Formats: sequence, structure tokens, C-alpha cells
Amino acid sequence: MLKTLTRPAMIFIPFLLGLLCPQAHVLNEPPLNFVRWSLCTMIFLSCIQLDFRDLKPQKEHWFILTVNLLMGIVPFFALKALYPQNPDYALAAFFVGITPTATAAPVVISFLHGRLGFALTGFTITNCFISLALVGLLPMVTGTFTLDFIWHVVRTLLIIIACPFALAILVRNLWPKAREITKRLKMFSFSLWSFTLFVLAATARQYFIEHPHISALSVALVALISIVICVLNFFIGSFLSKRRYCRECSQLLGQKNTTFSLYLALTYANPFVALGPIFYIFWHNCWNAWQLYRYDLHRMKRARNSH
Repeated sequence: MLKTLTRPAMIFIPFLLGLLCPQAHVLNEPPLNFVRWSLCTMIFLSCIQLDFRDLKPQKEHWFILTVNLLMGIVPFFALKALYPQNPDYALAAFFVGITPTATAAPVVISFLHGRLGFALTGFTITNCFISLALVGLLPMVTGTFTLDFIWHVVRTLLIIIACPFALAILVRNLWPKAREITKRLKMFSFSLWSFTLFVLAATARQYFIEHPHISALSVALVALISIVICVLNFFIGSFLSKRRYCRECSQLLGQKNTTFSLYLALTYANPFVALGPIFYIFWHNCWNAWQLYRYDLHRMKRARNSH
């Protein structure tokens, strides 16, 4: 029981501390840019563990990618029509829905004794193709179609996705044992993500201090948008495959690389829009904790019955 609560605690406690320490928002500002570099590090550590022989795309992976894209685009236009006077709601939904699979999703699937190769393939496909799609989608949702803006998007995606991926491949080729060493750094990677949440929560709190006119109702609406998309992701994901990959598809679609979308929301929108991914962190980790608890409970009952 305590083991299943450790990871959620490492998410919720730093989040709470960040809200209590808004001064920490300076860590996310130039020249430090902590969130950008922590994201690069986490993606590098994830990619260096990939075994390309295990990456076998199946039709379910393309279903996941299609739904992932639609989850960003459809809610964006729906909320833009419902709230034309406040585009931030539509942007929050976009950055929540468009987010690719989390680096931690294959880890959770391994905890649930799912098919790790299938999970790693899904992670690679969604992160690569959605990053490419964002080159066109970000100018569309922000309404900025200048060449300078598009180049800025391309440069951002190259820094936080392409460069860590390419560096991981280079390190793997030059030092094959690197994969085994990085497996021992799972706690470091998770701790880095935990501290990143602290910085992001502090940034969000600072935004509210500087903009006291934002109502609690507005925040509650963003939280509602986030949980609806979260529930839909896990629910629809479970129907994208027959029983064989049911759990894996649900996890790949539901567990999001929220640090990635948070960085993009802070870069191309504002901290209020970034609340969407921040709330999503809470929702999908609540579901993960419940899944792990139910799985461990089932295993204990089965072990007890076998004796």
C-alpha cells in the first residue's frame, strides 16, 4: 500500500509546496529555464532505454495517435464556439488534449504487467508525430502564422524533443551499457519531474498573484475541462483494441506527457492556460494510483487463495 502511494505523494506534495512558495517561479525564467532543461533530460533518459527491435507499430498505435490529435482539436473548436469572449478555455483544452503519451506510461504498464514493447512503440509514435503536427497546430490555435513564429515553434520542438532523442541514439551507439545504467536512474528521473512540478506550481501561483481578477469559477471550469478530457482518454483508449491491448491503449491515451504541454502552454499562452495540464497531472495520477492499488490488492487476494 505504501509503495503505491509513494509516487502520488511525490507529485502532490511538491505541487502543494510550489503553491506555497511562488517565489520559486524565477527558476523557470531566463537564464535558468529549468522546466525546458528538465524536460530535455527526462526525454533523453527515456529515449536512451528504447530498444528499437521492440518498436513494432500496430494498427492500435495509429488509432491512439488519431484520437490523441482529435482530443486536442475537437474540444478547442467546441469551446471556442461556446466561449468566444474567452479563448483561454479553448487553449487550455487544446494543450490538455493534444499532449502525447507520458514518458512514465510504459513504466506504469510494466507495473501492471502489461506489454512493454507495445507501450514503448506507442510512446515513440505519439511523441514524434504530435511534435510534427504541432508545427502547424500551434500557429492555428494561437492565430499567429508568421514565419518567425513557425520557426520559433520548430526550434522549440527541436530543442526539447529531437535533440534529446538524437543524443540518446548517439550515446547508445557509442556506449551500449548506457541503457542499463539509466534503468537505475528511474528515481532520479521521477524526482526531477517532481521538482519540475514544484516550479510549475509556483509559476501558476505567481500568475494569480499578478492577476487577482481571475475568479474561482474560471479555475473550476478549467479543472472541469481537464477531468472530462482525462476520463474520455482513458475510457476511449480501452475501446481502441480488443482484450489483448485494452489496458495498454487506455494508458497510452490517458497518461500524458504533461511537462511537455505545460512548457508549451507557458511558452505560447499563459499560466492560466497551463492550469489545464496542471489539473490533468492530478487527475491522471489519481487514476494511476487507483489502478496500482487495485492491481496489488488483486494479486494479494490471488496469492492468499492459492495457499
